[in-house]
This record gives sequence, structure tokens and C-alpha cells, in this order.
Amino acid sequence: MKNKTKIKLIVTDLDGTLLRRNETVSEYTLDVFRRVRECGILFVFATARSLEGSREYRELLNPDGDIVTGGCLVYARGQLLRNCDLPEARTAALLAELCSNPAVTRVAARSMGAVYSNTPEKNRVFFDFRSGLPERLLHASCRTDDSQFLSSLAARYPEFLFFHSSGSDFYDINPKEATKLNGVKVLAGHFNVPLTEVAAFGDDNSDVGMLGECGFGVAMGNAIKACKAAAGYICGDCDGDGAAKWLEEKILL
Repeated sequence: MKNKTKIKLIVTDLDGTLLRRNETVSEYTLDVFRRVRECGILFVFATARSLEGSREYRELLNPDGDIVTGGCLVYARGQLLRNCDLPEARTAALLAELCSNPAVTRVAARSMGAVYSNTPEKNRVFFDFRSGLPERLLHASCRTDDSQFLSSLAARYPEFLFFHSSGSDFYDINPKEATKLNGVKVLAGHFNVPLTEVAAFGDDNSDVGMLGECGFGVAMGNAIKACKAAAGYICGDCDGDGAAKWLEEKILL
């Protein structure tokens, strides 16, 4: 098959992008990605989900790499290339402050081997972060409707990145260097692909950086305004196989 573009690497977010709103992948999308890969194009995920949380989609699509937990961990065909930890002392202070604010309804954090939460939840270890940290952590999150409080935290804790999931009360908290864009740079370097030959698809705040800097930044039709402003292209929405249709048009037809 002929590759009509200079695209050598495809990077796609999962929720709201590759996945439909019901968290499924259509047979059409699966077929397009199979045919695109027959053109010799590499394909990786870039998601806020954990490696385990994206497992069923990895089994479906068998990507060449994974940028997971928003960029905290970067894998190439199962090999860990990069991991970022939250700075311990400042993380302890930040999580304790979050737990002490009544407007914050849940605080959680992830290490390489466990997920902790200050509320009892299935498959999570209960932990009160006001008493310190259970171990070195990669990532944290919280739920709150108090956006002013989160903005003040971001100003006082510049070592962290706060990503708000649009339309929800959920915030991801990563080390400053743990972004999807930095994960793309690591994988592009590993596969010897320049950023100008990377196509990136996304829909939310954590995708803005990679949409703006990759050679082919493609915002979903359902993406937030910041994604559409950063991207060079806009495709259809996630329920209409927007990413797959864009790839079919640009590469296969």
C-alpha cells in the first residue's frame, strides 16, 4: 500500500478520541489501523489511563508503544523507556493539603505497583495522605468543583502539572516533565522518526501540547477549543470514527 503523506508514526489518545463514548472501538477503525500499519506506519497510544487500564485496547490493536498515566510512563513494545516520579517532599505537602480541603471529595495516587485512595474503593488501597506517603508515587488525582482552589495550588506547586478533564470535576496531577508531548518525543527518538512525521490525535487538555508540536496535529470534532486551536487539522468526532476516516483519506485513498 502507498503512504500518501510523510506520516511515519501515529499517536492517539484513547477516551474521546480513538474510543467511542461507550468505550468501544468500531470494526471500521480496527480495519483502517490494520491497513495503515501495512503501509509500514508505527502506531502508539497516549492516554491518561494506566497500562493496565488500557490493556483491552492494547490487545485489540497491539500498538508499537504506550504513553500511559498522561506521560509518566513510556513503553516501546513492552520495554520501559522512561518513568517520572512525583517529588516526594512536595507531593506529601500537596496531597495533605488536598485531603484537608472539604471541597475535595477524593484524592488518589498511583505507584508502579499500586493505587491508593483516601476513600474506600474496590481495587484501591485505602490511605490517608495527611499521614505522609505510602511509597514513591508516579501520579496523583483529585475530584473537586473548586477550580479556584486548584488554580491556587497550581501557582504554589509549580513542580506539578494539573490537567482538568473537561466537563468533569476530575484533575490529574503529574510531575512537571510528565506530558504526552514529552512521551511522544521519547518514542519518536526511539523509533528515529522526526516530530514533523508524527500524526497526533486528541480531544482534551492533556493533548494540546502534542497537537501543537507534531507535524500533523489532529483535533477530534468533539475536542475542546484549546485542542482545535493548537491543531493543524480537525476530523470528525469519536462516535463517527473521526480519526480512522482522517487516516483513510490522508493515507489510504
